[in-house]
Amino acid sequence: MRAFRVVAVTVVVTGAILGYPLLMHYFLHGGQYQELAVVYLIQYVVTQLLLAAVFASTLLPGKTPLITHFAQIVYGLSMPAEVERYCRNTTWAWALFFLALALISTVLYAFGSAMLWSLFCNILYFPLIAAMFIAEYIVRSYSLPNLKRLPILKGWSLYWEHKKSS
Repeated sequence: MRAFRVVAVTVVVTGAILGYPLLMHYFLHGGQYQELAVVYLIQYVVTQLLLAAVFASTLLPGKTPLITHFAQIVYGLSMPAEVERYCRNTTWAWALFFLALALISTVLYAFGSAMLWSLFCNILYFPLIAAMFIAEYIVRSYSLPNLKRLPILKGWSLYWEHKKSS
């Protein structure tokens, strides 16, 4: 029964992640649903600004940058200064990335075609996030060549083990 539930949740989540953007693009690219486009613009921009705020708020004095927190879960609390500096800069990069997505979406909505704006928000969003992860990995590999590498699934499981224990 548990396996069925996991499969069902996976199908629903995958369907939502892939289906919702495709459905929105279908509705929006023709331009006939302008009021729906405004609602979606607000939803998209607010989401990106909230994500940027989550990352940026952890950069305030006395707080642990979000990427540093993730690295501490994987590598332990004691990390070399260069790793902490890298994590702080990566937290900045993610905050600016989400801010840029909000700005680009707003500019495309205001000055571009509905089809181009919809393509950016609905179709390119997840590939852009994937590209950011890949770019960060490449930069990390170059910047911290001696850092022990963990498979992504191992890092993911360490994170969830930490969440369960805290």
